[in-house]
Amino acid sequence: MEDRIISVGIDVGTSTTQLIFSRITLKNMAGPASVPRVRMISKEILYRSRIHFTPLLGASLIDGEQTGEIIREEFSRAGMKAEDVDTGAVIITGESSRKENARQVAEALAGLAGNFVVATAGPDLESVLAGRGSGAAELSRERNCVVCNLDIGGGTTNISVFDRGVLRDTACLDIGGRLMKLDPDGTLTYIAPKIRRLAESMGIPLKEGEKPERQALDRIVSRMTALLEEAVGLAPAAGWLETICTNHGLSAVWPIDLFTFSGGVADCIYRPEGRADFEYGDIGVLLGRAIRQSGFYQRGETAEGTETIRATVIGAGSHSMEVSGSTVCYRPELLPVQNIPVNRVTLRTPEDFAALGEELERSRKWYDEDCVAVSMQGLADPSFDEIEALADVLDAHIHDSPVILIIEQDIAKALGQALRRRRGRDMLLICLDSIHADSGDYVDIGRPAADGMVLPVIVKTLIFGG
Repeated sequence: MEDRIISVGIDVGTSTTQLIFSRITLKNMAGPASVPRVRMISKEILYRSRIHFTPLLGASLIDGEQTGEIIREEFSRAGMKAEDVDTGAVIITGESSRKENARQVAEALAGLAGNFVVATAGPDLESVLAGRGSGAAELSRERNCVVCNLDIGGGTTNISVFDRGVLRDTACLDIGGRLMKLDPDGTLTYIAPKIRRLAESMGIPLKEGEKPERQALDRIVSRMTALLEEAVGLAPAAGWLETICTNHGLSAVWPIDLFTFSGGVADCIYRPEGRADFEYGDIGVLLGRAIRQSGFYQRGETAEGTETIRATVIGAGSHSMEVSGSTVCYRPELLPVQNIPVNRVTLRTPEDFAALGEELERSRKWYDEDCVAVSMQGLADPSFDEIEALADVLDAHIHDSPVILIIEQDIAKALGQALRRRRGRDMLLICLDSIHADSGDYVDIGRPAADGMVLPVIVKTLIFGG
């Protein structure tokens, strides 16, 4: 049995806006007498849009109307309608996520694109999607090694680390090709506040309307490159790294075997020949040349991924969705649900039962929401008595309606049935397995797929502004 769904990915970035359509194939890998095991077996890109410059209304607003026109036009060119789309994501990335109307534009585009297309933003999620869309995750899996991908766009550099295909860490820095904009003759028209302060710390005063010396620009992009080296452990941190971080750096110094690059600047790294200094009206070409001559190539090993400028949009369209395990328990009429905040609780062994009730009661006060999803690791191979004991604790301390439980271990159906025995078969319940979500995440759960055996799930971070 196979089921095919259509996914759209829309990326509104600092510099460019683009979309893709993908076909995702689900298949039950179990035999006829076994418990179903539904897996995503293929992801095929059906359509790649043209790459558009992101329309802006001044420095602080995205032109939502013009962006919507771009999306409608690309839907038409692809021969797609909103009702054809089963899932997907609109991601607002880089400096665009800090525009005053970023959330409103993202939600409007999500509504335009389909019923289960979600609006997302946030540097950590962007790092993950870019790392997967660039092919870095798969490269790490194929070569059985640690791969670090740097997605260098117009406003930020999103870093992801994969160890044998498994995501280990993310970071984001305010380093990108359009943080300084210049006319073809070299006149400076814009400089981001952090880069202005960085230049001043180097004794390089910059002013819009003037032409910086080429030597000064080379020094600035060399310093930006050095900060990227420091961020991934190729060089010791020498100040400014914490300031240039968007949210946080990597949590550890990883033994990185390969570096890959994606984003618009990546093309200037991999193929620097024949490009004018200010070909794109910014410092992207200069930054790409500096990275090509840096420690990434002198002290590290590099490889080219499968995608560069389209990495994030491919991640949003082909890698944003997960499927639940096949032992789920749910009421179909509750679906789809969107933007449900997640509260992660500690549950790995039966010994955690004692503190679980207090933890649930305490964390309920953190959310001013009608419905909160409770996430946990769950018990591995629990006995019937352990499932019953867990159901007793949850029944006593979870009062939301509907009840939404997200569990990593494969116990959702048994636990859901135990809760229904306590609250009745009409209990409003969605109980998922095989999904990891942390406190602070949000989840979107779609309508059943694969003859109702699995549910499509998107775990996301909604962070705008900052």
